[in-house]
Amino acid sequence: MAIDYGARRIGVAVSDSGVLASPHSVVANEGDVIDKLATLASEVGASTIVVGIPRRQFPDPREKTFRDFADRLRQKTCKEVVLWDEELTTADAAGRLRAAGRKRREAQRDIDMYAAAVILQSYLDEMQRRQS
Repeated sequence: MAIDYGARRIGVAVSDSGVLASPHSVVANEGDVIDKLATLASEVGASTIVVGIPRRQFPDPREKTFRDFADRLRQKTCKEVVLWDEELTTADAAGRLRAAGRKRREAQRDIDMYAAAVILQSYLDEMQRRQS
């Protein structure tokens, strides 16, 4: 399972096969979001949770927010939580949605879960490379 963490919305993607990532849902970032995501991880049978984190050349003050989020999720789920580079995933997802003919307004609603799918696919591809 992968998460594209945002201040208002959290995109979620899953992989049943461990080879191909699929967009799953968008969760509002309100209330006990850690509990919601832990429940979702359990429902989809996630063994690993990949959290997208912006990796920049310079220190990013938001990095602590992402790390704290990942730590809380790890403690709640008792699952492996991996921080993974999310650089340009939203732009990549937006391009894919436009290429598929989605209108801007429709794409905006779903962009977070598609960005999570890009994060998860990147992670899965790297795990496949390492096994080869």
